[in-house]
Amino acid sequence: MKRFRTFLLSLFFLAIALPVEIKAQDHPFGDGEKLTYKLHYKWGVINADVAVLSFDLKEEKYGDIPCFHLVTKGATSNLAAALVKVQYNYDSRFAVSDLAPLVFYREQTEGSYWARNNYTWSDGGKCLKAHVDKSTRPVRDTVFKADKVIYDVITMLYEVRAADLDAVKGGRTIHIMCALDCNVNDVYISYVKAENKKVSGIGTVATDKYMLRVIPRKGAEQLDKESVIAVSSKGEELAPIYLWITPDASRTIAAFSTAIAVGKINGTLTGANGLKCPLTPID
Repeated sequence: MKRFRTFLLSLFFLAIALPVEIKAQDHPFGDGEKLTYKLHYKWGVINADVAVLSFDLKEEKYGDIPCFHLVTKGATSNLAAALVKVQYNYDSRFAVSDLAPLVFYREQTEGSYWARNNYTWSDGGKCLKAHVDKSTRPVRDTVFKADKVIYDVITMLYEVRAADLDAVKGGRTIHIMCALDCNVNDVYISYVKAENKKVSGIGTVATDKYMLRVIPRKGAEQLDKESVIAVSSKGEELAPIYLWITPDASRTIAAFSTAIAVGKINGTLTGANGLKCPLTPID
């Protein structure tokens, strides 16, 4: 017995002497995930698929920091482009460990209108330096500081997927901060209901519907007066954004919807590769 106790003590001291590897949080997404959506536009008699949007996620390093590199691209279809050609190009890098944003680039064009954002962060994502160039305004450089992380609009979606959505379903509201151009918005995430959604090529999947209530901070620009695809304003708030998220381990956004300056945009998942948990139809 004495020898056995000595053996256990030896293992204990050996264990505390070895370096401890701190593993990154087990996020619901990872290297190689690619999601594709079709965007459907509805306004009056117009009711048509108008664009395709893709999210391509890779794991790499930004300097010495393990990060996710997310490339998001979108473009109008040939039919919609005949009316107004729209292109999106977003490039985000955020830390694997805690999803804190590192750098972000946004370029968006709508006919003759264009906007470019260059963001860099420090202080764990709580200090944002924004360089904003738009066709409608002079170039501006702004610094935002907060007591919590300020996300860009794309990284925000992945933070929502990684959030404690079970607590939200239990009645809790989660608050996060999100920047676009020179605006910082308060975003409040709440649960709406369980709802099944049809996914092209897969079938009907179970989802939970969440509402993102978006409130611009004082002095924010009214983007819907500049951009036809900006989320529309309702008084001091923006029109809510709705997300339908699968309750499985991947927390995949199966659909989204919001009102824009003119009409309404609905996004529906059409392709999902590299998911940690493949989508399973319920019918």
